[in-house]
Amino acid sequence: MPIHSFFEKKRTWSRIKDELLKAYLAPYLAKVSKTHKPIIVADCFAGKGRFDDGEPGSPLIITEAISSQLSDLSSPEIKAIFIEKKYFRELKTNLPAYHWINALEGDYQDRIEYFIRNYNPRQRNLFLYVDPYGIKNVLFSYFEAIAKKQFRTVELLLNLNSLGFLREGCRLLKYPVSEHDLPDVYEHDVITVERLDEIAGGQYWREILKEFYSHRLKMQEAEEQFITKYCDRLRQVFRYVINIPIKTNLDNIPKYRMVFGTNHEDGLLLMVDNMNNRWASFREEARDRQSPLFECDLPDPNHLQAAWNIEENILSFINDEVELKELLVRLVEAFGISFSTRQYKEALKKMKGNQVDVRWYPPETPTGKPRSSWDHTTNDFKIMISRRSGWQPSLL
Repeated sequence: MPIHSFFEKKRTWSRIKDELLKAYLAPYLAKVSKTHKPIIVADCFAGKGRFDDGEPGSPLIITEAISSQLSDLSSPEIKAIFIEKKYFRELKTNLPAYHWINALEGDYQDRIEYFIRNYNPRQRNLFLYVDPYGIKNVLFSYFEAIAKKQFRTVELLLNLNSLGFLREGCRLLKYPVSEHDLPDVYEHDVITVERLDEIAGGQYWREILKEFYSHRLKMQEAEEQFITKYCDRLRQVFRYVINIPIKTNLDNIPKYRMVFGTNHEDGLLLMVDNMNNRWASFREEARDRQSPLFECDLPDPNHLQAAWNIEENILSFINDEVELKELLVRLVEAFGISFSTRQYKEALKKMKGNQVDVRWYPPETPTGKPRSSWDHTTNDFKIMISRRSGWQPSLL
């Protein structure tokens, strides 16, 4: 699809990523505002700001979220930065006239390199939204360099065209690819194999495509291995990394992946629920709202076995007594977005008094009532989970 036709109307996959952004930004801004440090939200490939059919693009979603947060007079300074070259004039026209908006004309690569060299973070909070037209400028080293600067917090939401990356790799390595494995949204914009190394943050992708060329992997399996390796590499930059596949239907190879990186448990758990909700909505629409007898369409097929016995899997992550939030983080690190925090809590409620003991500290509310809330986001009390002594699984 040519870039000029991308903005004609908001397509399904664009709607999903915009919903991800919108659902995360409001609670993110509310949470980070409590640090009383300035916040920067940077949209690195802003586009026109609005689709030709009138639907809002990411810049308008971002400005709406910031405007809403700034209505709270206790909020710190929040600025929006929008980078765009080709559609800068349209972007300027579509953006509201807020003083905290800074629209920058130019290439992402030039602007981000200048930012890395010259910007003094001064303990600000930074949220990076990187949604490129292609892949050639999304160098891994940029994320490494930004993470090393003295921001108070850095979070990344990246649209990674994983299938387009592998198609470029096949082209440059001269590996033939069938039409079935070609992405329909794809631009030939990388010149050298070494550039792909810079984008991926290593050469691991070459071995994956070698396996594909040797017919030991299908393209779908190659894509799954690539995103796993990329996320592993990104965990050297961010403590927590998760992703959601964006597809046109359940059977397809993902068109791309939305990848999220953060160093904070609250951000991780918030985005897990966000991505899990988006996947559930997509799955329901793809099935034409027909529910199967057994759930088998998970965002990561490697986690299918866990779905059959989620309670047993939860129990395997409980050794000594553990706080609920920490347990949820452990489960997310193992199973990604396949399950929501609500699903884990529902399972734990069924396990309470059987496989596990649950203790609230302090055990009573300020009014003297026994605590029963499962809110893992509060600082007012802790929820502690432990294996129940003497519990044995049923023999049947």
